[in-house]
Amino acid sequence: MVAFNEHFQRARGDIFSYCKMLRFTPTAQQEELFKIVQQESMLPPSQRKKRIAVKSGQGPGKTAAACVVASWRCFRAFDGLTVITAPTQRQVRDVFMAELSRIFSRAVPEIQGLVEIDSFKMKIAGRKDWGIKAVTSNKPENVQGYHQTNLTFVLDEASGVPRPIWDTIKGTLSNHDALLVAIGNPNEIDTAFYDCFYLNSDMWHTFTWNAEKAPHVDKMNLRRIEKEFGRESDVYRVRVLGEFPRRDPTSIISAEDLYVCAGQRSDLLARQKMPNSDVQKAIGIDLARYGSDESVIVARRGLSVVKFETFVKTEPSDVVRRAFIIQKDFGWPDDQTMYVFDAGGIGQGVAHMFYENFKQVMEFHSQGKPFEPNFKDRISEGWFNLRELVHEHAMWLPSDRRLIHQLSTRRYNIKNGKIEIESKDDYKKRIGTDEATSPDRADAMVLAFYPHTMAATQVATAKFDDYRVLGQDIAKRITKK
Repeated sequence: MVAFNEHFQRARGDIFSYCKMLRFTPTAQQEELFKIVQQESMLPPSQRKKRIAVKSGQGPGKTAAACVVASWRCFRAFDGLTVITAPTQRQVRDVFMAELSRIFSRAVPEIQGLVEIDSFKMKIAGRKDWGIKAVTSNKPENVQGYHQTNLTFVLDEASGVPRPIWDTIKGTLSNHDALLVAIGNPNEIDTAFYDCFYLNSDMWHTFTWNAEKAPHVDKMNLRRIEKEFGRESDVYRVRVLGEFPRRDPTSIISAEDLYVCAGQRSDLLARQKMPNSDVQKAIGIDLARYGSDESVIVARRGLSVVKFETFVKTEPSDVVRRAFIIQKDFGWPDDQTMYVFDAGGIGQGVAHMFYENFKQVMEFHSQGKPFEPNFKDRISEGWFNLRELVHEHAMWLPSDRRLIHQLSTRRYNIKNGKIEIESKDDYKKRIGTDEATSPDRADAMVLAFYPHTMAATQVATAKFDDYRVLGQDIAKRITKK
């Protein structure tokens, strides 16, 4: 017993010693996770991120790794509690708890004698609140009311955990020794799990587990998936590579394409002429006044963004004046610079400033008549114009996480044969996070790259032809005669 106590005390401070007591040999990918879990548990609280996310293909052992992390976090502190949650009771009971029971069945007898495991909990030393509790993530109240100092949340199959559950759990991270571990297959992009790797990646330790690199995965099965679906398919990306699908089938723009655009040579694209437009220098302005919505200025030259600025709770007139300063700093003449601003609502109050300062300007009305009849309104047309540039990797934009998140999560549908993007109000209700509530940055980008910037008298009489298919037979792009 003395020897066991010595080993056990060492294991409480070292997750790899704990693995030996479980007779669990981690893979290289699991070792990387365990190192960060131990680091997060040992650092002073002020230096911890307290957030770890793992996206994985099928086979690298994500559930087994989650079981090791969940149980070690309990053992290392007296009355330490881990709450494991997943979207379904089956995932909680028949997958996670069953795997936990299997792992402990192979552990050294002394460890086995310390725990009791059933379908929804693991108790250590018979204590009610020392161990693991398993709950489903279908209701926020299931993850509320936990105030232990040494508290861990494990989100299994994290893609399927609703955003309100994430928000509730994040509120516990102020606890002295709190840790949130999210792990699962990257099935969907419009999720809080996706945000861990893109919008909020600086706040998380993130890992991607590739099934091709997992030693115990059936390589013949991987080849079957590759042959059936193709290596470039979203099925192979999700099931094998542990990568998110390229895009939600209802979203307009792919996040992957956006990141490709952000990685290109901005100076070269600045010298390229934008298709279907004689305007090479344009400044898009999306205006807001109150709340968390942002006013945004996007200045482009050719096919490259050369200035990107955001403002919160700033008078619209001050935003417009700042845009004028940007133009002056660049040395852009008035007759070679086009302003495109959101003229609805607040925009009407500042429209006079452009005319009084002799600027070339297009008052952009989101619900205005589009040039291409396949679209319901002008803002839908503008989004799909930007979509084409991004899809063809024909532009440069800054690698701003919030901008890319907004551009890649806006959806569309088709009603009565017309393509219509999701309204701002519907988007805000669906996304509903503090960091990404309104798609203001994305809308300003759409305005800056809107091609049909011409005088109002010309707009009414312009004729277009030479229609061609845009994207996957979704829309048509127009080319001015």
